[in-house]
Amino acid sequence: MTRETSENQHVDENNDCNICNSSSEQLKNQDSVSRVQQMYEYGYRKSDYGPDELVTDAHGNPISVVDAMLSADDAARKETHTPHLCFYSPRIPGNTGSAIRLCAVTGTILHLVEPLGFNLHDTKLRRAGLDYHDMAHVVIHPDFNNLVESMPNSRIIAFTANATKLYTDIEYKPNDILLFGPEPGDIPDPMDIMAGPHVAQQVRLPMRPALRSLNLANCASIAVYEAWRQLNFAGGK
Repeated sequence: MTRETSENQHVDENNDCNICNSSSEQLKNQDSVSRVQQMYEYGYRKSDYGPDELVTDAHGNPISVVDAMLSADDAARKETHTPHLCFYSPRIPGNTGSAIRLCAVTGTILHLVEPLGFNLHDTKLRRAGLDYHDMAHVVIHPDFNNLVESMPNSRIIAFTANATKLYTDIEYKPNDILLFGPEPGDIPDPMDIMAGPHVAQQVRLPMRPALRSLNLANCASIAVYEAWRQLNFAGGK
């Protein structure tokens, strides 16, 4: 009796495996549009960039990207509870993806000033942002002057290692712009941008003297949350 049950279980397990393999093979043989449609029916959002751009997380779950772009004029008019965040010519897609997620959860508008070091459809960008892209607002500026001209009433606060004032010494306002330069790499530090006449304040994050820098996305998170804290986490809970 025990042997029979064991054999039956073994057969059932084999059947289950065969069914799983068969289902996987069927899904694999489906055209890409059908696969995305099936995922959508299971409750996932479709990617606006099409099935070829579908990205999955570490668990194999599909990550969809919804266009989060906002015009410069709309961004200037939009009421916010936190200062705006600006990356000048970011080079690493994962940092910008993390910033998109940061901006989604805090209600911050993210401004990206070209040239960018990556394509906006970059897999690493979308994976770092998870499925928060449709909950964030992102503005692309062709150059820095476009940012300045689109938000003439905003105070620009540049975060740079060359500053003497700490980031906690500033009283932040919702229409401020928190400006960060590019990650160290193939372009020089744009001092004409970070220390230009349009910058109202330069601030820095304290670090141990022996170390060079902190990750860009981490710096942005610290800055945004300090500003939001000063504004009593308005819009959050």
